[in-house]
Amino acid sequence: MPQYKGMKKIFSCSLLGLDCKVIEVEADISRGLPYFSIVGLGDASVQESKERVRASIKNCDMVFPANRKIINLAPAQIRKHGSLFDLPIAVSILCKNEQLKWHALENSLIIGELSLNGDVKGVKGVAAITHHAKLNGFKRIFLPHENALEASFIDGIEIVALKTLKDLIEICNKNKIKIFSEKIDFNSQRVRSNLFSEIIGLEMAKRGVIIAAAGNHNVLMQGSPGCGKTLLARSINSILPEMSKQESLQTTKIFSITGGLSSDQKIITDRPYREVHHSASVSSVIGGGKSNPVPGEISLAHNGVLFFDEIVEFNRATLEALRQPLEDRKVNISRHGFKVAFPCNFIFIGAMNPCPCGFKNDVNIKCKCREYQIQNYQRKLSGPILDRFDVFLRIERSRMQEIFSKNTGSNIEEVRAKVLKARKIQVKRFLTSRNIATNSEMGIREVKKFCKLNKKCERVLTNAANSLKLSNRAYLKTLKTARTIADLDQKECIEEIHLNESLQFRKNK
Repeated sequence: MPQYKGMKKIFSCSLLGLDCKVIEVEADISRGLPYFSIVGLGDASVQESKERVRASIKNCDMVFPANRKIINLAPAQIRKHGSLFDLPIAVSILCKNEQLKWHALENSLIIGELSLNGDVKGVKGVAAITHHAKLNGFKRIFLPHENALEASFIDGIEIVALKTLKDLIEICNKNKIKIFSEKIDFNSQRVRSNLFSEIIGLEMAKRGVIIAAAGNHNVLMQGSPGCGKTLLARSINSILPEMSKQESLQTTKIFSITGGLSSDQKIITDRPYREVHHSASVSSVIGGGKSNPVPGEISLAHNGVLFFDEIVEFNRATLEALRQPLEDRKVNISRHGFKVAFPCNFIFIGAMNPCPCGFKNDVNIKCKCREYQIQNYQRKLSGPILDRFDVFLRIERSRMQEIFSKNTGSNIEEVRAKVLKARKIQVKRFLTSRNIATNSEMGIREVKKFCKLNKKCERVLTNAANSLKLSNRAYLKTLKTARTIADLDQKECIEEIHLNESLQFRKNK
């Protein structure tokens, strides 16, 4: 681990995707005509910091050197993005010009944007930067007051919140460091929905959603308009287990670098639910960008749910781009000169009508579509995409009189407890398996170890695989789903009843 104690350098941090890199900010002031240059592969916003730094130093009653000034951001081969280097650049100039005492900045990292009047403004990616600073042995971090609560979520590092450049000057010259003491109460931030309990009827579909929640399985729902597909998708978050602090940190980092956090929500404590419109572009769903890639919807749904309503209306390129992320639980974005990876472990839910008019198999309305139209409509989802779904649900519309005749839906506390018990079984099962927490994430090695079948179950699965024409991937997904159903029943071994139910949810015709 690098040692920063005793080194008279100003340290900041560069952010590329979720990857952070400690940056040394060095200032050189020498004789010559007035000149100000920033070197070290900084983008336009880094170069523009020259004007912000000059104005803020003057407006804080400090002297901005009139001679030759060069700022170096090292390592030079790493691209630097954003306005977060304003504050460390200003500090390096003031330290080099001996207007600022350096000792208070020992073993510290500095980030922040400066306004022309010397105010320190908030920046993106603070959660990721603070966590990186802690892992790299920094004792404290100086950052905008606006970001202090977000940073305080990271334990083990001192937070110094700054409202103006004058605050930092006073801290350094008087050596009086005031540590930010406020903390976010992680548990008090949680807001649980009870939407699942409000769904009346649709028992088969709700069973499929419970299985998906228990094992983190992907779901494809098919049914006529208004039958409850969207409601079911939105309800799944209400029965998922609460996020752990580690999961919350992972998700908060992603939202932080996109600017998705607000003054009312400094950390993400509830599992994200992202509902994407079919007009969304590939880059907005997958993520990307020319110089500084940002996460897309699939990463913003990390540890939560991603819902594609009217999935067949999505651009084919967008759907095909999901194939690798759905399998690997991460998305790799490559550009000239760099490569970044974003996590994207989520429950993927798709909803579609059975035909163009939407009323095939509807008991009340007759379908007007011809057979070739129905086939063309359903072919919009390719075989490889269909293979990524574990649970297929055919949803039939409930009669309104049946809905009003029933007073309540499911007991949500019982459902949550059942899902949580199944998840705990999986956590214990995969304790020695790296990067696996749920049944849906099992590789072939884990499937062989934890999804063993007796002779009778093997024959049932073999016959079903032949009749349903299951691919190898679909075969494995059937076993994973059966393993989740057994966990919901708290059974050590997969029994025939579990396998049959899994196969029932595998039929997508």
